Amino acid sequence: MKLHAASIIGFLALNFVCSGQPQSPSVYLHFNGVDQYVEVPSAPDFSPSDNGFTVSAWMMPDTLTFPNSEGSGYVHWMGKGGRGQQEWVFRMYNQTNTEKPPRPNRISFYVFNSDGGLGVGSHFQDPVQPNAWIQVTGIADGQRTYIYKDGAMRRCDQYQGPAPGGCTGHPEVIHPQANNAPLRIGTRDLRSYFEGGIAAIRIWNRALPASEVQALHENGTVARSGLVAEYLLNEGTGSVAHDTAGHHDGRIVGATWVTR
Repeated sequence: MKLHAASIIGFLALNFVCSGQPQSPSVYLHFNGVDQYVEVPSAPDFSPSDNGFTVSAWMMPDTLTFPNSEGSGYVHWMGKGGRGQQEWVFRMYNQTNTEKPPRPNRISFYVFNSDGGLGVGSHFQDPVQPNAWIQVTGIADGQRTYIYKDGAMRRCDQYQGPAPGGCTGHPEVIHPQANNAPLRIGTRDLRSYFEGGIAAIRIWNRALPASEVQALHENGTVARSGLVAEYLLNEGTGSVAHDTAGHHDGRIVGATWVTR
């Protein structure tokens, strides 16, 4: 597939080094892990569909054990959903958690049925260094989830239909449904909170191919086709997270600007 034109302005503003290793962005939002987040009103653009869905972000945890976690010991650092209105989420586990076997600092992307319960998703579980940036991309293509770390695909999981070669099958069948829950950054439903920095969030209404995910990480090439929201989080001031690709501005609740 032919790559689309780069978002040069957004790329330069984030000040990343194109060497396969990210440099701290010059400006980003920092979350205290207690009660800070960004909230964006619900919109169909934020919901997975059979046409595909991709969300990508840079995240930098300050700690390996978050002060305000939930469940077996994890935080939801971005997502859309709540009680009876589940959709999708990015999750990161504490270094110590009660899962069996344990999941030290696993980073996951899940989709859910509206009533919640067990979801299906993909993950990677690598040693995490506090204060180091990671680019995470989650994809739902109508049948499978994918997760990428720093532009490289790490895992694929089936949530509808047959599991193709290379993807893990699951007995659960998931039919994500759009609902009225807001999109939140730094939390999902105010039950756990991320501590650290988040920047360069982008959402597409299609499943990006591996080449476009890789280009996004390696040289900042942003595929514009299907890009429905973009939060560079580089404003440096104010209480609004501006959507530079659409009309879905977010409200910043307590999170603070960091300039380096």
